[in-house]
Amino acid sequence: MKKATAIIVGLVILGVLILFSMTYTVSYNQVAIQSTFGKVNDGSIVREPGLHFRLPFFADSVSLYDTRLQILEGPLENIQTADGQQIVVRGFMLWRVDREGDGPLQFYRSFPDIAAARDALRAQFRDAITILSKYSFGELLGRESRLEDAEKAVLARMGSVVSEGVKPITVGISRIAFKESTTSEVVRRMQASRDTLADSERARGAAEAERIKSHAAGVAEKILAFASQRAQEIRTEGEELAAGYLAEMGKDEQLAIFLLWVDALEKSLSENTTFIIDTNMQPWHLLEAEGTADVLTTGTVDEAGQ
Repeated sequence: MKKATAIIVGLVILGVLILFSMTYTVSYNQVAIQSTFGKVNDGSIVREPGLHFRLPFFADSVSLYDTRLQILEGPLENIQTADGQQIVVRGFMLWRVDREGDGPLQFYRSFPDIAAARDALRAQFRDAITILSKYSFGELLGRESRLEDAEKAVLARMGSVVSEGVKPITVGISRIAFKESTTSEVVRRMQASRDTLADSERARGAAEAERIKSHAAGVAEKILAFASQRAQEIRTEGEELAAGYLAEMGKDEQLAIFLLWVDALEKSLSENTTFIIDTNMQPWHLLEAEGTADVLTTGTVDEAGQ
């Protein structure tokens, strides 16, 4: 009885092992290559996720590959740019196992696993990134940067690995730095460039200021010429009017003198003012009643009032 039980248990275990060896699972993010006695063909690619069957034990072998994005970061590389600058560059690449067409089969034939593929890609990426040497430093980091074009060029060169079942997705440059031996020289050159730009801007500003001053001087001269001409016209007009008045006043000289005295007296006494003066001084002699009466009646003054 015990022997029979042991046999049954053994058979059950054997059946489980056989069933286990005849099945495998493909996850949603995986692709499988199922080989029969080491041979593969287009039908060996299994893309559908779920439970799949195979021949037991060593008849069929299954290789599973993760098809999610993989990141490859390259080491620091010394590169000389097109303008002779020594720089240190580090780049990275996002890639994955190509699920389309015979991509999984090509990957199976090229690499034993993902780790081996990463090592091979790292060597190829180091070679591809040297394409940056075709660009000047200003094209990589300057105001007119072409870094995006440089990254596309590196990605295009890495496109040769597609035949190996690898699909490059994107390439980026994560670091660009100067070597310590060239840093001071680059800083000096950058300072000289900034000084040249500053001198150019100062010269442009000085020229603009001179232009503004010249324009302002020209406008001022025109205004002064117009004002001088107008002033001369006003003076001429005033002299013509004054000549008429003088001609009228010349008809009665004593009356004219009297009117001038009255104007001077009126202006002097237009505000509250106290004067202590000699009334014999002109035109204050008019304040004397007798002198005023004589002037008003005869238009003359005596010798003391002159």
